[in-house]
Amino acid sequence: MHPADRLTALRAAVLDGPGVTDPGLRDAAASGTAPGVWTGYVRSVRDTSYRVSEEDITALKAAGCGEEEIFEVTVAAAVGAALDRLEAGLRALR
Repeated sequence: MHPADRLTALRAAVLDGPGVTDPGLRDAAASGTAPGVWTGYVRSVRDTSYRVSEEDITALKAAGCGEEEIFEVTVAAAVGAALDRLEAGLRALR
């Protein structure tokens, strides 16, 4: 499989595949525009993931988010950030 096809499959699986969260929320997390309680958390995952702490997860749980939701939004935000950075790098090489 060509690397571009693998990236397309990864993006589709994470953002459009079956899950507990709505694909719209996962897409918003991937683009960094997640609403409500997710806003700051998604920003942290995308921009300063090394700062995400147990307290962040505890706050999301206190706001009513389940562990599967947190996992899916985290993966979507991380994959979205990675794909954005990859695209920026490829643009720089062109």
